[in-house]
Amino acid sequence: MARLWKKNPSTPEGKYPIVLRRDGTPLTTPYLVITLTDPAAPGAFRGYADAAEFLGYDQTFVEDMRALAVEAEQLQAAGHIGDPEAPPHRTDDPVVLAWARSLRCPGC
Repeated sequence: MARLWKKNPSTPEGKYPIVLRRDGTPLTTPYLVITLTDPAAPGAFRGYADAAEFLGYDQTFVEDMRALAVEAEQLQAAGHIGDPEAPPHRTDDPVVLAWARSLRCPGC
């Protein structure tokens, strides 16, 4: 059974334990990372765009989200398809996990 990593007791930090802002500071509010190679990404981005439009977000932002859905489809059509349900395939870095846990990151 596939689950979100943050819902798995052995990986409560999630699949992406640290997300950095442009100034290098870590994001400490709850977040979800969706890569463009995720087969569900185009639909997710379109759903987000629809919700953003309904909420009155700037139309250019809404159009950018819809364009991101098209970009994801093009990337996947070129063969770049991710597998969000794949099991872990990298060795965790204990320093990174300690850093994430020290931030009291979402899900930790």
